[in-house]
Amino acid sequence: MPLLFAPSQLERMTMKTFTTQSGVPCILLNHGKRVILAPRIKYIEGDGNYSNIKVEGGESLISSFTLRLFSDGLSTNTNFFSPRKGLLLNLNFLEEIQLKSGTLYARLRTGEVLPLSRRKGKSLIEYISDNKLKIQIREVA
Repeated sequence: MPLLFAPSQLERMTMKTFTTQSGVPCILLNHGKRVILAPRIKYIEGDGNYSNIKVEGGESLISSFTLRLFSDGLSTNTNFFSPRKGLLLNLNFLEEIQLKSGTLYARLRTGEVLPLSRRKGKSLIEYISDNKLKIQIREVA
């Protein structure tokens, strides 16, 4: 079977990640022209072949990298969790898990509320409990 991409194209398709000298994980966007510190990323939402990156301070970026590439690149040494399909959440921004009418939601410190799936939401609650994270889980009316 012939290769669909030349080796040089495959290198361009991978997302570059690195750790600063002080130990902070980072991602590179726009062919290395834009460095984003992983702790500043609130969450990343997948949108087909693109990803919307929501950064601390209200900044929003669009990347042509898929959510899968971000998930693979940020899976080590970071506090990211996927609580539903199409969402990669930085748990450092998570303030509480809310249960409203049988549906789980993640409320961030910034006030944003994101829906969670039932199965992965339960996995997130277990992860919070197992790792003794200081994140509230409560039922709201």
